[in-house]
Amino acid sequence: MSRLLPLVFFFAHAASAAEIIVHASPEGRINSLAAARDEVRRIRQAQPGDAVRVRFAAGTYAITEPVVLTEADSGKATAPVTYEAAGKAKVIISGGRRITGWAKGDGDLWRADVPKVRDGSWYFEQLWINGRRATRARSPNTGFFSMYSQAGGDAFPNLKEPNFRAFVVRPPQMELLNAIPASELSDVLVTVTHAWTVGQCRIEALSAAARAVEIRGRSRYPFVEFEPDQRYFIENYRAALDEDGEWFLSRDGVLLYKPMPGEDMSTAEVVAPVAEKFLDFKADWAAGRHVSHITFRGITFAHAQQLYGPDGHHDGQAASGVGAVLELEGAREVAFEDCEIAHTGGYGIWFRKGSSDCAVRHTYLHDLGAGGVRIGEIVMPKSEAEFTQRVTVDDSIIHSGGRMFPSACGVFLAHAADCSVTHCDIGDLYYTGISAGWVWGYSPSPSKRNRFDYNHIHHLGHGYLSDMGGFYGLGRAEGTTVSHNYVHHVASYRYGGWGLYTDEGSTGVTLENNLVHDTSESTFHQHYGKWNRVSNNIFAFGKKAQIQRSRPEKHASFAYEQNIVIYDTPTLLDGTWYNWEPGTLEMRNNVYWNSAGLPVRFHDTDLAGWQKKTGRDEGSIVADPLFVDAAKRDFRLKTESPAFKLGFKPFDFAEAGVRGDAKSEWRKLAMSLSFPKWDEESRPWPMPEFSLNEDFEHMGLSFPTVPRQEIHWQNKGDSIFVSDEQAASGKRSLKFTDVPGLKPQWDPHYVLKPKYSSGMAAVSFNLRLGEKASLFVEWRGEGQKYVTGPSLWIESGRIVERRTQTKLDVPANAWIHIEATSALGSKADGKWTLRITLPGQPMREFKELPCDEGWNEFAWLGFVSASKESSVFYVDDLKVEQR
Repeated sequence: MSRLLPLVFFFAHAASAAEIIVHASPEGRINSLAAARDEVRRIRQAQPGDAVRVRFAAGTYAITEPVVLTEADSGKATAPVTYEAAGKAKVIISGGRRITGWAKGDGDLWRADVPKVRDGSWYFEQLWINGRRATRARSPNTGFFSMYSQAGGDAFPNLKEPNFRAFVVRPPQMELLNAIPASELSDVLVTVTHAWTVGQCRIEALSAAARAVEIRGRSRYPFVEFEPDQRYFIENYRAALDEDGEWFLSRDGVLLYKPMPGEDMSTAEVVAPVAEKFLDFKADWAAGRHVSHITFRGITFAHAQQLYGPDGHHDGQAASGVGAVLELEGAREVAFEDCEIAHTGGYGIWFRKGSSDCAVRHTYLHDLGAGGVRIGEIVMPKSEAEFTQRVTVDDSIIHSGGRMFPSACGVFLAHAADCSVTHCDIGDLYYTGISAGWVWGYSPSPSKRNRFDYNHIHHLGHGYLSDMGGFYGLGRAEGTTVSHNYVHHVASYRYGGWGLYTDEGSTGVTLENNLVHDTSESTFHQHYGKWNRVSNNIFAFGKKAQIQRSRPEKHASFAYEQNIVIYDTPTLLDGTWYNWEPGTLEMRNNVYWNSAGLPVRFHDTDLAGWQKKTGRDEGSIVADPLFVDAAKRDFRLKTESPAFKLGFKPFDFAEAGVRGDAKSEWRKLAMSLSFPKWDEESRPWPMPEFSLNEDFEHMGLSFPTVPRQEIHWQNKGDSIFVSDEQAASGKRSLKFTDVPGLKPQWDPHYVLKPKYSSGMAAVSFNLRLGEKASLFVEWRGEGQKYVTGPSLWIESGRIVERRTQTKLDVPANAWIHIEATSALGSKADGKWTLRITLPGQPMREFKELPCDEGWNEFAWLGFVSASKESSVFYVDDLKVEQR
């Protein structure tokens, strides 16, 4: 039974207080964290000058709601309060509930009845089997489906903002959704990627006719805009329970699970979450009152509830709308040491308004629904009292995050100053390792003088999201350092897997003595910013490029000096001369080397040409830096390295990460996160090959919804809409309306982006020309300096092949069929074939029509109206394929 022990006095300092020790145990009088808090509160009221130490015996202490700590629970600098594990006891504060009574079900499924779910008092969206986060039944089992397009405005009755509220799926996925019972559909979750974040959507309605899904509420970002073939997966319906390790919970309280090989459900420990938080610190910080001088030591916090909500969850960035299981508002001198935070639905710890001089030390955060540590608020503080500052995160491991909210960060600092994140090991997240700042551009930002030093940041992205970095900074951050970090293996989906990334408005940041390698894009990228210093770093093996500058500005952008850059791909500088030539940019005394023997090129010139043209890179050289073994990622420099002559100062990148030598258990735990097949496992989920066979019959009478399309009109009477006025087959077609006086004259125009680079490409369509209609149809390659393949000019009475001026008379107000084919890639021969079928006539074929010299890829297909008068034409049965 717990008891108060006699007072224990410290005599080291005359001012030291007595210490009262409270014993807690699962079977004792003080058998919970709440009971321990109440006992501490009672002692503090009676003996405010004494320190209090609560020692928890080994065991699990269940919790169903957060324990709230207020000013009344505070210690003092001379009489602190400590909650700690007794000795090396394993103490778990669990917000979960055991699920028992498992029995064999149908086939290879096991089932358990959960009465509290059946009576509506409980529901959960996470489950742990023997300490492993189980996968909720989903389709596909790995990877993603791809959307077909945005939805039209009339896909659903009274649908407003269709691009934010609905999307069109492909036929197989429509069949899958239509087969889900109505009793399950409201709990289905559709997770949709939006480049740097995700939208987690609930389904409001389905339209079989439009092949469309309407979501509840509104997406934060439009569908099929940031990503062509936007990816998504569907979870939480019974029919998806088809893979080992998956589970499904029905509202009638039946929990089904398909065991992993070797799992024995009769003895398995199965836990589902109940409590959303463990601790909630609340103080009237505006009045100068705080929760202070409290330490938690050696305690595990595990199993926290998180529900997506009736409208799902739609975050802007960094899972900023997600809370934490330990939330501190108005905290002072509060520390978590030697703790563990695991199996959460949200972030681990959040230091909120009015918190300062707090710390997380030597703590293990893993299996996180969101990220590890949040510091500060995303709302600009209005007063000094509200501001978060001087928070330390040190010698901690933050692994395996984003399991419910993939855009979460290992450490997310918004508005906070004078904080430090040091000697941490951060890895296995789908987005950024450390994110700092919450001001886009050059407006005032309070996030100054933060230190992000000596961290090991690795294995991020997994090819899931885009626009991320090992370190990601925003806004004015004068005095901030990013130094002595070891950053590697950052893999994005479509773009933006950078090592060090100073994004919009980053200002006054020093990035030095960092080792960065193996990133899917550049090892360093500055979007735009001022007065940043990038020096004495090793940048190695960016896959797309090595250095990126996205927006040129007139002011001093950054200084890039005394760095070593080694790579084995063709590209050193990302972007074009536009990104690099204008503006102030300092580069000097750098070493550049291509280990594959390729020439080191600064766009279209060598180092001497670059120096002459830009005045940059004075003192820089192209030379082998002489690493011990760069191919094996041993970046120690040999003593004869030419970098030393340019002022490069060696640094020990083994110091990055948690403290301790290689034999320490803490270091071994940090290093246990390993992905030996990283290149294969982090490869982005492939886009489906583009193919189109569109008769427009499933679309509403509004703008077309076709994958990888662009629609350009000026809304001056011109338009591109699906119409039921004419059709070559069925009842609908795509109508182009042109009007006089448009500038540029090539509006309206409609573009598809097949991005074919091999095989035989074929395009066919039916066309009906109205009186005075004039258009051209053209295939183009990639980039601004594109080359053109098949090209036709079409107007009432005539089709003209644009190079040979081959002509064929055609009627107006009648449907004609046109087909074009051309070989690409290694099979490209600079020729194409045209076939035209007029009403009542046999097909006409025109072979070996010329393409532009160098034509070998099909990136762009355009239907461009070029009439100077009011006119219409219709397109139907549009097919684009790669044979």
